[in-house]
Amino acid sequence: MLWVKLLQQKEQEFDTTIVAISDEPYARISFGETVPCIFNCVHNSIIVTSHSKDLALPGDRIGYLAANPAMIDVDLFMQGSIFCNRVLGFVNAPALMQRLVTNLQRVSVDINKYRHKRDLLYKKLTELGFEMVKPGGGFYIFPKSPLGDEMEFIRIAQKYRILLVPGSGFGAPGFFRIAYCVEDEMIERSLPRWEELAHEVGLSAD
Repeated sequence: MLWVKLLQQKEQEFDTTIVAISDEPYARISFGETVPCIFNCVHNSIIVTSHSKDLALPGDRIGYLAANPAMIDVDLFMQGSIFCNRVLGFVNAPALMQRLVTNLQRVSVDINKYRHKRDLLYKKLTELGFEMVKPGGGFYIFPKSPLGDEMEFIRIAQKYRILLVPGSGFGAPGFFRIAYCVEDEMIERSLPRWEELAHEVGLSAD
């Protein structure tokens, strides 16, 4: 892998150990793709994840950090991580919740339901002229704003009771985010409103 070679080159260039962090809250919400384990690629690596996504527990923020056993000074790293978690003020889940989650490591939400919701929105919005990449997982779509000012577009969308999030909050100005982790019926009710919104901002269906 090119990025693994690049990592090794930079370690030599700077004469230091670089730890690769794999952020995997959405790893189990993938529509057909398997997320490879970074431990098989990089010795000095850690995995962090949150079950608020794959178990549909928004707000609970319960997850884990795992260090590659082959990592240099792995015991020292884990001791430091545990210490930081205790003293920096992070909220830890109750002991009972931690025990429950332990037995749910091979469980996740029904990704076929998310896939269906994605397809409902993607089909309609692309037909209306919105530009976007079809998501390969998760429960968000990031279409390109049809107006130069994404905030103006979001304000117009509010007139049609469509609540959107500006892409600038995610490092993607000029785009907006739609969360489709809602009931199918809500998505279907929104489609005529999307038509009205598209018409107002000058988009036309194919």
